[in-house]
Amino acid sequence: MQTRRYRDITVMLRVMALLILSISGYDDAIAQSNMTDDGYRHWESGIIAELDNDGYSWQLHAAYFPVQYVGVKIGLGMAGEIKPLEYWDDEDYAYTTYDDNYTARFKFNPALVLRTPRLVNWKSQDAGFYIFAEPGMILSPGASGSRNARYCCWDMKAGINMQLDRFILTIGYGISDFALYSGYPDNMHGLPDNDSYLTHTVFAGTAFKF
Repeated sequence: MQTRRYRDITVMLRVMALLILSISGYDDAIAQSNMTDDGYRHWESGIIAELDNDGYSWQLHAAYFPVQYVGVKIGLGMAGEIKPLEYWDDEDYAYTTYDDNYTARFKFNPALVLRTPRLVNWKSQDAGFYIFAEPGMILSPGASGSRNARYCCWDMKAGINMQLDRFILTIGYGISDFALYSGYPDNMHGLPDNDSYLTHTVFAGTAFKF
């Protein structure tokens, strides 16, 4: 009886040991968002460029990840109208004051960052692919000439990251009730009938872990 009990306990301990080793190996394989060749890196900084239904925007950001899959992020950037291509090389146009009439808005963008474990492992490049979501908000003063522009807006971004050691490449899609023409500011492209609308964005960016 004692021999059988000892055998059962031994088998159970072996199974537990195998499970622990399996889970440990699994975590090492997929939980690499904070792991680099030089150890764990909890900070990131980077830049993204965006195109939306109003024009363009860009953002510099910094993020901190206290754990593998959850972090906080702060971004600073600008949104604005796109100058027509025919004016880019027009010297006469460059010396007029028209450029001052293009709508532009400053953007302060705090957000929560949620990332999945590694979904695809590109072994030949030692790279991994992750899906992310960034629920957040946009704080922005109105553009020049606007009246009662919406200054506090919700924001949601989602996309795919590819991480190569400390470097991260990103593509994604965003939606927000931030509107470039909120408050009907001075502009060059014409104002919408309704200044309360959703802005849809596609973006690409890069970041560096440190």
